[in-house]
Amino acid sequence: MKKLLAAIASIFLCSQVFALPESERCITETEGSPFKICPVQDGILLGASALTFGSSYLYIKKIGSFKDYDDFTYDKDDINPLDRKFARKYSKNLDRLGTVTDVMLYAMPFAVYGTEFLLSNMEKNEALTTLVMYAQSAFITNTVKQATKMAVNRVRPYMYFDDFPEDKVEDDDFQFSFPSGHTIDAFMNATFLSYTFCKYYPDSKYRAPIIAASYGVAAATGALRMASGNHFFTDVLGGAALGSAIGFAVPFLHTFAARKSTSDMQLALSPTEISLSFKL
Repeated sequence: MKKLLAAIASIFLCSQVFALPESERCITETEGSPFKICPVQDGILLGASALTFGSSYLYIKKIGSFKDYDDFTYDKDDINPLDRKFARKYSKNLDRLGTVTDVMLYAMPFAVYGTEFLLSNMEKNEALTTLVMYAQSAFITNTVKQATKMAVNRVRPYMYFDDFPEDKVEDDDFQFSFPSGHTIDAFMNATFLSYTFCKYYPDSKYRAPIIAASYGVAAATGALRMASGNHFFTDVLGGAALGSAIGFAVPFLHTFAARKSTSDMQLALSPTEISLSFKL
């Protein structure tokens, strides 16, 4: 319930900060859409990614059998030099703050495009296209995150210090350090918003501020995950790379369908007839 309220508050605050004036019109009003969704293919992809995410989440939370903590003492000398330098003991306050920044980034795409839709700066079908692409990106991100965590099974840095959080040990969370889940979420959102916004509003003076703000919050999220003792540097680096790749790849692939639909359709006008032809 607290996370839901935080998300609602974040969407409201972000909408006030990132609301665009009416002069900032979407490119679709004068040109074709930069993205295109195909109901059948995208419906299958969305359903499959949602099902895969749900299955992986259920497995890691309810079904899976993972190693229990058996009072083993972890030695910091076993950590590689780079990660050892950034390893920290657990901080509950910084942990919570990292979650707040993560929720903010989930709220930003909804705040920006939701506000544009309400201001009639973005058409309904374009808002739906963006929502479908975002849902696909989010489900794929979380599927990759859960699967990688289970495959790598890396102990979190706070286990190398005294006073580690016992509740996280009891629910097996202590052994899912790589990649940083908050960071992969954050960079997926930052990249998705930055890329799609530049496509929809190529001439907007707000492109640089939105890119800077989204990646700034994403970088802060990664830093807080290290400072709170939840992740090593390479966990954050891996999460940033994976999140950025997914946040870019999903909408980028939808540009091919948009190009094909434009290039395959030709409109011919003559004094006696109007013809519409398609290339197959």
